[in-house]
Amino acid sequence: MLTLITLGLLVLLILAHEFGHFAAAKLLGIRVDEFGVGFPPRLFSKKWGETVYSINLLPFGGFVKIFGETGEVSGEDTKRSFSVQPFWKKTIVILSGVLMNFLVGWLAFSAVFSIGTQSGILVERVVSGSPADEAGFESGELITGFDSAEDFVSFIDENRGETIVLNGKEVTPRVEVPENEGALGISFLFSEGAKLGFFESLATGFRVALQTLGAIFVALGGFLWGVLTGNFNVLGQVSGPVGVFVVVQEATKLGFVYLIQLLGLISLNLAVLNTIPFPALDGGRFLFTALQRVFGKKVFNKKLELIVNVAGFAFLILLMILVTIKDIINL
Repeated sequence: MLTLITLGLLVLLILAHEFGHFAAAKLLGIRVDEFGVGFPPRLFSKKWGETVYSINLLPFGGFVKIFGETGEVSGEDTKRSFSVQPFWKKTIVILSGVLMNFLVGWLAFSAVFSIGTQSGILVERVVSGSPADEAGFESGELITGFDSAEDFVSFIDENRGETIVLNGKEVTPRVEVPENEGALGISFLFSEGAKLGFFESLATGFRVALQTLGAIFVALGGFLWGVLTGNFNVLGQVSGPVGVFVVVQEATKLGFVYLIQLLGLISLNLAVLNTIPFPALDGGRFLFTALQRVFGKKVFNKKLELIVNVAGFAFLILLMILVTIKDIINL
């Protein structure tokens, strides 16, 4: 059952991301040849209108095959080819997947506020390398057992230098505190746990989603900086499908509302990840499209882009395998 829940969450996020590309292309009059869930070989397909909808064997992704996306085309539908579209249309199609991931994160957080949660300390941001970071705390996590923010701050101050347990995690508040970081290294707000109205939930969910998105960007920057400066210990912070399975298991034990919160958090992480200007990611595709506009297609042509994207995709698959092995070892 848990495996199905985990797979369902991942498929939902994949579908949301790919639906962003699909919907943007359709709305802009660009022909979409196929919308696929998973990667080939194909198990089942059905054609509605001009688009084939397929279910594929490998459930580790999804794709939208847009006419003319891989190069110049000829024929009756040339004007509807992705390759001949103006730069602004290409940009919308490429980045719409990121937008959909943010939308899912926003709606998930809004649903959490609408359903209502336990009162507690809502972690907004975790400073990289801080005690909270090393203990495994994450943005969006709710620390329970406190009646107010003042109670939480007093408890932390009284236990500086001592190992305490919060949410089942051992953490030691710092005695010497860096400026603007706090003893644990988190920024937080106190969540009353009361149910919010529909519009208030949307507003609060949007604000928290933006704050969480900013925190993820900061964390990603710290991770990349660590890799570039030779601090490979940060690689331990990365989780693959097995790691996600474990997190889903813990969220399921806490309750349905925490599963929704986790869905929003993963979706926002995917939004940030896809903005990285790396081959095979949306950020990489956008970078190549921008370079083509600046330097021309003769320099940055589709053949070169295809080669770079295939190499980038192969690297990401290899990275996912290595991270999965790491997750299994940690288990």
